[in-house]
Amino acid sequence: MQQEKTAYIFSGKAKDIYEKSIDTLLFEFTDRVTAFDGKKKSEYHKKGEITCRLAEYWFKILEYNDIPTHYIECPTSTSMIVKRLDIIPVEVIWRNFVAGSLLRRYEVGDIMLPEGAKPIEGSAIPNGMIEFTTKFEAVDRPVNIDEIISNGWLNKEEIKTITNITKNINEILVQELANSNIILADFKVEYGRTSSGEIILADEVGTPDGCRFWKMEEFEKGVIKSLDKDVFRKNIGDLSLAYREIFNKIQKTNI
Repeated sequence: MQQEKTAYIFSGKAKDIYEKSIDTLLFEFTDRVTAFDGKKKSEYHKKGEITCRLAEYWFKILEYNDIPTHYIECPTSTSMIVKRLDIIPVEVIWRNFVAGSLLRRYEVGDIMLPEGAKPIEGSAIPNGMIEFTTKFEAVDRPVNIDEIISNGWLNKEEIKTITNITKNINEILVQELANSNIILADFKVEYGRTSSGEIILADEVGTPDGCRFWKMEEFEKGVIKSLDKDVFRKNIGDLSLAYREIFNKIQKTNI
């Protein structure tokens, strides 16, 4: 049965957002998928259900580990009720391995890689690294701490808080995923402020839309086998099959 919604607010890349009450929102996870700042678009059957159920799975694990999130409940397999937050206009990326935009930016001379990391996809980043990008701009871009502070998006203490929370999230996800023979190459998360000013985890977490998942047995053979949106970005397989496989490995069930 379709969950009753009070008022449509807007549609993001993969979710439709509704006002549930003054203090809550309802996320409807859709089958939409986009890449390259929306230039590439498609839809895949069951994608919305897979991402919703995985996000719920990880939110519950993180809450159990004392990481506050905006998750409340999932009334259906594709919808999630969450606390309404003032979203911080900064996306946070945690990287355990060299991949994606990090490698591309190195190759054009925009950045240096962390000490110990090699300029090849799949090179481990010792102790990991955190990066920040803008959110709500036409095209999101990397942003440094000085700009974040000067724009008033976060202060030094809040950046430290978000860094610590993100590092903890990484440690929990890496440990849990190892039990499913999955490598977490990197992931992105968002944060928001409650009405009392507390910073908590927002949007979604641990889904193949926002993570790079690699099959451990293939990686150990020197091959990167993606079970995430890179399948769509790079045209290297069927996204539906990849998303179903990562869901089945994590949830230990079939969809």
